[in-house]
Amino acid sequence: MSVDAYDEGDDGFGLLKPRVSLKVHRGIRGDDILSFFRQLSTLIGASTPIYESIVIAGEQGQSTELREVVSGIAQKVAGGSALYGAMLQHGEHFRREWIEIIRSGEISGQLARVLAQLTEQVDRARVLRGKIVSAMIYPAILFAVCVLCVVVLIVKVVPTFASMFTSTGKRLPDITQFVLDLSEFLQHHGLELLAGIAIFVLLFRRYARTSGGRATIHSTLLGLPIVGDVLVISYMQRFANNGALLLRAGMPLNETIATLASIFETNVLYQRAMRRVQRDVECGGELADAVEHTGLFTSLAVSMIRVGEQSGRLPQVLDDVEVYYRRKLETVVVRMTASLETVVIIVMGAIVAAVLSAIYLPMFSMSSGVR
Repeated sequence: MSVDAYDEGDDGFGLLKPRVSLKVHRGIRGDDILSFFRQLSTLIGASTPIYESIVIAGEQGQSTELREVVSGIAQKVAGGSALYGAMLQHGEHFRREWIEIIRSGEISGQLARVLAQLTEQVDRARVLRGKIVSAMIYPAILFAVCVLCVVVLIVKVVPTFASMFTSTGKRLPDITQFVLDLSEFLQHHGLELLAGIAIFVLLFRRYARTSGGRATIHSTLLGLPIVGDVLVISYMQRFANNGALLLRAGMPLNETIATLASIFETNVLYQRAMRRVQRDVECGGELADAVEHTGLFTSLAVSMIRVGEQSGRLPQVLDDVEVYYRRKLETVVVRMTASLETVVIIVMGAIVAAVLSAIYLPMFSMSSGVR
């Protein structure tokens, strides 16, 4: 068909149009941040001026809120502010370690390369987080369904047998009496129990915001058998990942340790430990000895750090440590969720069996007494 066959106003696409427009949304998602970093890295790497790079990368985003944030950052950069300084005012959207890494790239003049490495880091963290969340979804749903079934069984089913059991005048088995008392309590005081749980959660969250509360909670979590292992592995991976990236960007070791202390602001114990490490290194000590004295780093991490210092290849060795602990974290989470599924099924099955036994034992006794 010749071009003349089309009307002047016909675009030739028919009913369906090419999907070249962006699907916009309001909130800021992890994918939006990742896409912004990736496009910004590409533009700066292509020698595009930083202001234009920020504007173009911001306009390509699907999040209207992120567009507004990036537009404000671009205006501050146009006014002479550094990129990391402009991002620092939006700490609710850009994590502290990201900003510090960008700062190191600006100071060293390697912003494009640092942004490319940061993009890879954010992408790996997003994939790892997605695997962990996906692995935890099924046990969480299974637990919620089992709890709901048990509550319905106790609150709705058990009361239908209560009058029949009490009318016999016989002494009920202990397990039956316990289930009947529990059923009656939940029927009359269930709302008070939920209110008490809600108040406890609110008070606990308030306590967790205090310095002493955070320290106590973090210390307790790190000491738990399975949870503590997962947390330590995740902190080793995070330390190695960010440490390698900062050192490769040209940041001195002392500044790198100070930055890592700010990165660990979500855990009081590790933040205090990194500040002690910083003081020891500033006084001329070795990094491996300093982290070993904290008691919060694994022997493997300490040994690898020592090897990296002695060989002068600390960033490369930290990369190896990050890969090892990232893979170990994935394995541990998979095993933990599989074990959790088994435990939930066994515990909930035992509870259901106990409730059913409490119902059927008196019925068997009543039937055996009939002549």
